[in-house]
Amino acid sequence: METPIKTVTIPACDSHEGIHKITIKLLWICPACGGPRGTIRQKRSYDGSLNMLVDSWDSRCRHIDKYASVRNEALANGLNLTRVKL
Repeated sequence: METPIKTVTIPACDSHEGIHKITIKLLWICPACGGPRGTIRQKRSYDGSLNMLVDSWDSRCRHIDKYASVRNEALANGLNLTRVKL
């Protein structure tokens, strides 16, 4: 069975100033136990008084995906590489 891949938009950094977000691809499995991640929904991410809409999910296994960990996972998973034409 093939592992599903989903595209999500999350804060680009902890101090996102209400504007800095990135769209990334993730293997849709929990990195802690290998179970499926939850259904994607929109939520507000706050940086002080500034906020923006980003994607969120709750996995059935109840492991929590922190955005900082998800950004690191996206850097390492090989799904978010871009090619630059020279």
